[in-house]
Amino acid sequence: MQRFAIIGYPLKHSFSPLIHNRAFADLNMDAHYEKIEIAPEEFEREVERLKNSDFVGFNVTIPYKERIIPFVDQLSAEAVKIGALNTVKKIGKEWHGFNTDWIGFLKPLEKFSSSIKRCLLLGAGGAARGVFFALLHLPELQRIVLSNRTLKRAEELANQFRPFGQKTICVSDFESLLNMNERFDLIVNTTSVGMSGHNQTILLEPERVAHSKTVVYDLIYNPLKTILLKRAEERGLTTINGLPMLIYQAEEAFKIWTGRGFAEKTRTYLFDELPGLIE
Repeated sequence: MQRFAIIGYPLKHSFSPLIHNRAFADLNMDAHYEKIEIAPEEFEREVERLKNSDFVGFNVTIPYKERIIPFVDQLSAEAVKIGALNTVKKIGKEWHGFNTDWIGFLKPLEKFSSSIKRCLLLGAGGAARGVFFALLHLPELQRIVLSNRTLKRAEELANQFRPFGQKTICVSDFESLLNMNERFDLIVNTTSVGMSGHNQTILLEPERVAHSKTVVYDLIYNPLKTILLKRAEERGLTTINGLPMLIYQAEEAFKIWTGRGFAEKTRTYLFDELPGLIE
């Protein structure tokens, strides 16, 4: 049996084992996926142990997507540019690192991509890295405004990605959002604001920076509707939560490990039934 896992901290609410074990079962593959929760102070020791184990692939989630890089032997071009990875495949005795988050983020936006010219990106943490890289692939996007609690962090992230695309990139802090007059075609929240277990609040009222066709995208999937998405829906705006991104990035990782995509019945289950488990 081939062994796969997700490493991170904490992992109590991770749906990755459910997703991948369902995918393995639907394709009759002799494989199993599990959780390996690693406390920050044990990270180096546990990663070395993992490297000498029989695991053939694993996912990496918060807070280790950047910290894992020194332990990986080869990185994909995308992972190098993003500066973070979420998928590792063992090839021979080497670990090869990939980032599938950016592909997962883009998939739900495909039908809107031709009308997205201006984007407001909230947050400059680890999750924003893959999103920023993905935004550079939207063909009509001309302008990105990156807003973060601290302006310095926003500047650092913006400077990292400026060389990779012909987009206008501006930065601001959250306080500046209150006086912003610009209207955006896409608003993306990459922060933890609105997540279950965190303060149920909102960074800004979406109508302050939205027009009637704005898409509001929140990477959070628990709850499925954050306050930001609820307010956007109340104003008739199109909304996307983080569940499709979770599923699509998982399928891209699955392809890296197995060379196969999810079975159609796996996708049906994940999109139709998984939301009920979250609610």
